[in-house]
Amino acid sequence: MLRVAKKRLRPQGSFNAQFWADAAEFNNIMAQRAETERKVSLQDFKGPRSEWETSEEVKSTLERIKAYKVQRRICNQRSEKLREKGSRSLRASFVKLFTTSKMGLGIKDTGAGKRDGKLQSQFRKAMIDAYGSRHPTEEGLLWCPILERWTPEKEMTAVHLFSWMHGQDTMDAIFGTTDTPELFSPKNGLMISTCIEKYFDSGKIVLVPDLPERASIIDTRGWIKRDPRQYKIRIIDPNWKKLDKPVHPWIELKWSALQDRRLVFKTQFRPRARYVYFHYCVQVLRHIWQQETPDAIGVLNDDEGNPFWATPSKYMSKNMLRAFVEELGHEYGGLIDCGPSLSWDRDPNLLLELASNQVTAGEDNSSENDEDTDDDESDEDTEEHY
Repeated sequence: MLRVAKKRLRPQGSFNAQFWADAAEFNNIMAQRAETERKVSLQDFKGPRSEWETSEEVKSTLERIKAYKVQRRICNQRSEKLREKGSRSLRASFVKLFTTSKMGLGIKDTGAGKRDGKLQSQFRKAMIDAYGSRHPTEEGLLWCPILERWTPEKEMTAVHLFSWMHGQDTMDAIFGTTDTPELFSPKNGLMISTCIEKYFDSGKIVLVPDLPERASIIDTRGWIKRDPRQYKIRIIDPNWKKLDKPVHPWIELKWSALQDRRLVFKTQFRPRARYVYFHYCVQVLRHIWQQETPDAIGVLNDDEGNPFWATPSKYMSKNMLRAFVEELGHEYGGLIDCGPSLSWDRDPNLLLELASNQVTAGEDNSSENDEDTDDDESDEDTEEHY
């Protein structure tokens, strides 16, 4: 059944109502499959149900279930709209959508396919230069702004804030075009240790403006105008089982110690706030999808009730953020403040679609062989010192 549904999603002459209906059915099957995995996992688990519910494997499965259900809903909406009679303008808007949507399989420059190794290599080199990451005298060492220490070069990685998998066209659809494409620009990334990168995009930690507790309006406006802007780490999963464990076997620094830790850079260069905010939104969504009963206040606000991201600005289209918030719940309405009020001729579900696709990307690829390849959370032992 899964193979048949996947075959129906191969590129067609046009992305008509039937294509989106087939896409909805594919996501429905994937959601049911993940639901079955979850039930089997509970039956096989040796221990109390409460311990099973908090395991990372179960959180990941629950996250995928919710992501597939969102994709199914979006595809159904597109299919229904395309079945409506008349309205050439509606169909024209969908043509534009297909050139930027990740569901537009086979369309040029959507980011589909494998990452270009040459582009990634150039991205890494540009990041090292822009952030002044290389040690001035010791060969083979790069600076990690999160760990605040020189790190062996092979233990460092160049990470994207706006994932490369979405493509440049989609980046332009979300943020608007720039004079120079920025998907593989240092403005869209960070050089960080691989031990941090492993959890940087898994709904555990986010980057937020480095503002004082109970920040005033003057503080927030000052941060927006500041050059360079400063960021700090916030842990958004208070029940993460790794909080009391070291970030690396050879570093005496626990994950819990990263809370409110300010990033320290070697130059004045910083990533664009819009991409940092995008990463923040996606991680909040991922965390919420990992919970049976999400706690909105605990995720977005600190102990004093202050929002983690308290600097309203024009980062992303407001209509996209509004659709995003509808998925999270009204408690997350503050996220909409970070979007311009102008109405862009883009699909309001695009931001939500990107986030859900990012969650299920690896699973979709593995489904061709009808087998899963989920990574576990075990740390790799290495004798490299920091």
